[in-house]
Amino acid sequence: MHSISIHCPSIDDLIQKLEGVQPPDLIQLYGTLAIKEAKPWAIYLSQRFPEACRIGMASQRHISNGHVKSDGATLILSYFEKSHLVHHSAVYDGNQADQSGQNLFAPFLAEKEEKQANVYIVLVDSKDAIQDEFFNVSQQHDLTISGGRAGIFDYENSWVLYQDKLYQNQSIAVGITGKHLMQQRDVFVDNIAIGRRMLVTASEGKVIKQIDHLPAQQIYQRYLSNGEKISITLANRFALTTVHNNVEINAVPLRWESDGGILMSEALPEGASVKFLYFHPAQSLHSITPKIQHLNEQRPDSIFVFSCISREDFIDEQPTDKLSLLNQVLPLHGTYCFGEFFTTQFGTRIMQHALTYLAVNESGCGLKREAEPIQIANEDDSLAPMFNLITNAFQDLEQEHASLVSSNVTSKNDASNNETSRNDWLHDLQTGLLNRFSLLGRLSNKEDIFHLAVLRIRNFRLINQQYGYNTADDLFAQLAHYLKRRLSTNSVGIEFTCYRLSANEIAVSIHSDIAPKKIVRLFRNLAEDIESQEFSTINKIEHLLTLSLSVGMASAFDELGEPLCEQAHLLIKASEARRFAQINNQPIYWNGDLQDHATSEENLDWILKIRKALENDDILAFFQPYYDSQTGEEVGAEALLRARIDGKIVSPAFFLDLIKQTQLYAKITLAMLSKCERILNTYPNVHVALNLSVLDFKHYATLKALREFFKRNHVNGRLTLEITESESIQDYEWISPIINEFREAGALLAIDDFGAGYSNLEKLIALNPDILKLDGCIVKTIDTDEKLRKLVQHINSLAHSLGIKTQAEFVHNSAVKQLLVDLKIDYLQGFHLCEPLSESEWLEQYNDETN
Repeated sequence: MHSISIHCPSIDDLIQKLEGVQPPDLIQLYGTLAIKEAKPWAIYLSQRFPEACRIGMASQRHISNGHVKSDGATLILSYFEKSHLVHHSAVYDGNQADQSGQNLFAPFLAEKEEKQANVYIVLVDSKDAIQDEFFNVSQQHDLTISGGRAGIFDYENSWVLYQDKLYQNQSIAVGITGKHLMQQRDVFVDNIAIGRRMLVTASEGKVIKQIDHLPAQQIYQRYLSNGEKISITLANRFALTTVHNNVEINAVPLRWESDGGILMSEALPEGASVKFLYFHPAQSLHSITPKIQHLNEQRPDSIFVFSCISREDFIDEQPTDKLSLLNQVLPLHGTYCFGEFFTTQFGTRIMQHALTYLAVNESGCGLKREAEPIQIANEDDSLAPMFNLITNAFQDLEQEHASLVSSNVTSKNDASNNETSRNDWLHDLQTGLLNRFSLLGRLSNKEDIFHLAVLRIRNFRLINQQYGYNTADDLFAQLAHYLKRRLSTNSVGIEFTCYRLSANEIAVSIHSDIAPKKIVRLFRNLAEDIESQEFSTINKIEHLLTLSLSVGMASAFDELGEPLCEQAHLLIKASEARRFAQINNQPIYWNGDLQDHATSEENLDWILKIRKALENDDILAFFQPYYDSQTGEEVGAEALLRARIDGKIVSPAFFLDLIKQTQLYAKITLAMLSKCERILNTYPNVHVALNLSVLDFKHYATLKALREFFKRNHVNGRLTLEITESESIQDYEWISPIINEFREAGALLAIDDFGAGYSNLEKLIALNPDILKLDGCIVKTIDTDEKLRKLVQHINSLAHSLGIKTQAEFVHNSAVKQLLVDLKIDYLQGFHLCEPLSESEWLEQYNDETN
């Protein structure tokens, strides 16, 4: 697609400039025109381009090819190649804002999900500010919206255009739908929150009467002029900001009241926690430059801007600051609004004092392009660094205060101690973040954390080995800075605190009551963005590294508001979810989904039962034989874990994932190893395969027991160690010498569940296994699935070319067996051949050899 814009001081100029112009798919008309003046424009456009979708609105200023215009009208013409448009209009009623929104989007939502639009441009005309409830529908259905409220200073003559008619008190939506359509959005604000948090203790409508139990005017005078009276003009530059029902509210003082209260532009409810907000145009300029550079690399086709009428970001039509930066990507087209619409992870918000944009790309390739660095104007005299310093200092003080209060461990005797030494134990000295002890104190003593995320750098060990500890710690600090910057942007608008839990783990506590699915989505997107970022090593910019993450999320309440986890247990649950994510090769996991496996009471019950089974020697080994595919003779048997619980034989599927998180797992491995040792020593012709996980090699006592086992026994190829590939072997460089050590002692190596995980063929083959065991998921349907049959054939050929034997699991019928025989898979195993047998049943055939 592509877009062009035409500025026309008059309709005659419009007619002249449209001569020879090809019909577009979408027309946006933004004009500094009263409703009567705009009617001829609407009529002409309907005659000139009857097939186009035509929308627009009254706009005090508009943007044409990057220049800001204050007269006539700007026409934006967009041509789509791979997308199509859907559009609708509905009455806007501020008294029934929620229903108005439902009415506007009803035709779109009636379509099947795959046909719904990727993004909507919404324009609304209303004499009063748009009610938040109008966008409830966007939160319910995850709609992505850009646009704004129409407005010229003569409110009575404002309008919106839909096709050939001009409306007042009307809403319009145009949806853009495309299989390969990509859209990017962002919001830039010229404000910064300064100072401590205060509490609104009395308010009535839009009049705020008391803050911290003092007259509101007195609070303004105290902080802005040390108690002296100030003008409303000065106060107007300092809004009060809060987040209410997940919507940011910026209330600007409009008038002093006689009783000491202040009439504000927005209502602030009693109990709201507020901070002063200062509007300063250069504050966010440096922080947004990397965002615009990223946008530049994504090759957008068109950029539409919806900016606040209060922004003075141009001089003599020439853009300044953020508009100028965006113009370096593409010439801008857009309009100024009396309220801008912007969709975050938590629904659509109505912004003030903001610049929003919608960038569209139809190619969907997602490939970055080489782009010249975005040039930022010299801001040596900017006050932004000072404001950032102030706000970050207050943020640090607030977080430290919360930790001190919640920990409740600072005694009166500490008052005589040095302040620095008294607070150091709350912080990580390398990054300045609060530490695990601080988090534990807050979890135990305060009830202000709704969600907790634990992020682990999975490739941290390799970074340490390659670049050293200093570089790894520096990368961790870069990650922490990136997280804080992303989470603190106004497009997110949540309260949070970051902690360093360990060398490679960072925790983020969320203090906003937001639906769990939205927080999970936020951190999933963050994790994906982080893995696509390039981080530089210390003093070596040419060495750019990427970080691989696994994320665990825990929430105190579920989607319905029902208790899910005690706050004191959030760290345990988040860590458990993170481990589950890593084991199952998922980017993120949530504790609410872990509840599907077992309740806490059931977990504790299983732990007790397995402990008793170990004490009573009720951890059993069952054996499933495997056979030579060509001769049909038994080659050996795989030792399978079972437990006798309440007199019944129980599969490990009921308890193994839980037990892996305890020290009982190592004891189970040792018990199975002991049973295999006894059988190997008693039956000299028996071959046994023992399952081990990566966890076993990382457990000191288990590794020591394995080494002692091989010192005592000469297995001479009669013991096969099966390592489960679906658990994602990652530390190849670390595990390889251990495996070679055991192979030199006579063991064979098998990679189990091959094909079930994310196989790294190069590194797996580097382990030089003796056997590849093909997982049942790619074997069980080869009699009906030709693609899987070819996959098994190619894996078998590759393995044999490297001198590796193959073994197929889940041989469950004669057809599957015959196909595997024909493919010359070496060994077969499955219920069709033999079910798992108890130790005595399996060894019965060998008893004659020992008698």
